[in-house]
Amino acid sequence: MRVSSNVTSMNLSTPLPTPEEIDSAADALKAIENILNGDRSLDIGDATLSASLVGLITDVLSIVARGETVTFAPLSRRMTTQEAADFLNVSRPHLIKLIDQKLLPCEMTGTHRRLALKDLLVYKAKRSEGRKAALQEMQDIAEDL
Repeated sequence: MRVSSNVTSMNLSTPLPTPEEIDSAADALKAIENILNGDRSLDIGDATLSASLVGLITDVLSIVARGETVTFAPLSRRMTTQEAADFLNVSRPHLIKLIDQKLLPCEMTGTHRRLALKDLLVYKAKRSEGRKAALQEMQDIAEDL
């Protein structure tokens, strides 16, 4: 699988893994499971990967083994308003309204707004919680009727 280390732009059009890469990821998962330490850590040469790092690696391999792609981006990554709007699946004008309403923080780079991926993830989680609460309320009302 082709992995890009370019974190300045999040390319969501990465090609799907090849059948060979899918098989390789599945084989790697099996191999890792067979050599894990009792505490789920993994010894590789002179290094020992913690259980949490092994979990991260096996999560990535599981995704590739299903034929899906993986995109990495640091939480500190700054996104343009268009990238942020695409990430949240909203229009750019709507995103600007969210910024103006102080629902999303942004930094100005010259005359351009930049949003941190971390802030977008927090907003997205809050939005999901609000939607779930509203759905539960509607379900409760429907059951009462």
